[in-house]
Amino acid sequence: MTGINTAKVSVVIPIWNTEKYLEKCLDSVCNQTLKNIEIICVNNGSTDSCTEILEKFSKKDRRIKILTIEHGCISKARNAGISIASAPYITFVDSDDWVISECYEYALKEFEKDDDIDLVCWGANVENLNLDKNSQYLISQINYHKIKFKGKIALNDNIIYETNVCVWNKMFKKDIIMEKGISFPENVELEDNSFFYTYTANCKYAYYIDKYFYNYVQRKGSGFEKLNAGESDIVAPNMKNLIFIIKYLKSKNLFDNKQKFIKRLFIRGIKGDIIRTKEQNYRTVLDKALEAINLINDENFMKQYINSLKIKNYTAAVDILKGKYVKLFGNNIFGIYKQEITSRYQLKFFGIKIKFRLAEVN
Repeated sequence: MTGINTAKVSVVIPIWNTEKYLEKCLDSVCNQTLKNIEIICVNNGSTDSCTEILEKFSKKDRRIKILTIEHGCISKARNAGISIASAPYITFVDSDDWVISECYEYALKEFEKDDDIDLVCWGANVENLNLDKNSQYLISQINYHKIKFKGKIALNDNIIYETNVCVWNKMFKKDIIMEKGISFPENVELEDNSFFYTYTANCKYAYYIDKYFYNYVQRKGSGFEKLNAGESDIVAPNMKNLIFIIKYLKSKNLFDNKQKFIKRLFIRGIKGDIIRTKEQNYRTVLDKALEAINLINDENFMKQYINSLKIKNYTAAVDILKGKYVKLFGNNIFGIYKQEITSRYQLKFFGIKIKFRLAEVN
């Protein structure tokens, strides 16, 4: 390709041993209707034929920049791509996914017609390769990536909480990323959480495009599928991300306005970490939860949710989070629950259990 203009969008693609999917991914990006883009392919130490595929594509398309790094986590690769991005807007693609051709043209238009827009989002279609179509994991992914909002919306905590955190169905302003020190946390999984929540802490408006432009490929044995099946060795990713987010917010004097939001993320995150981890790792999850709550440093919140963790009442805390009892009142942290088999009831207060019979309540 010849005679291209200065890039308006930088597309960062981290690549590691995805030879089966890479050509389709690159084709989808190279064939975007928006032509003045740069395509930053970060070869994250691939040992398969990805290197040869990248070289073949770069000979055909001058917009492709190949950055080769020593193998590390995906955050390292994305951060490396951001560091050499030259365009005013940045987006991401995972190398086993693909993008509808008009995606970036649509997204850029929303930025260019309204200076207030700090973030553009679009829908993601979940493409099933070899998973059971009735699997709860696949169904949950489809529901998670459904379009929930449309048009220009002021970003408050409720909107942010209900928006999926994935970075590949969004376009970001490079100025915000660089000026506000936004990055992916290295050696922390589910790293999109940290990037999305720290970025949106610095935003006022987002535009939600009512189209499914991104194709998110789901396959048996992928890292995320294993994590959701409880088969992964990854431990406490939500709590680790929350710690990263809290430290960032405090460093930028943004934490006080985000305390309620952070507490919501804590409650959702600790449940997810328990459900997704192996039993032998429960203690690590709850230790990370305690670390996060100590950073929140709210006395009432600590009294409500953490006293049992401080005395290491791990078994009881896990019972609450895994929801082994029929809920009559309350939520996953505290409330009244009925044991399914017996006539006994339990009052649960984050690990502190008080048993009584129904007659005693009456």
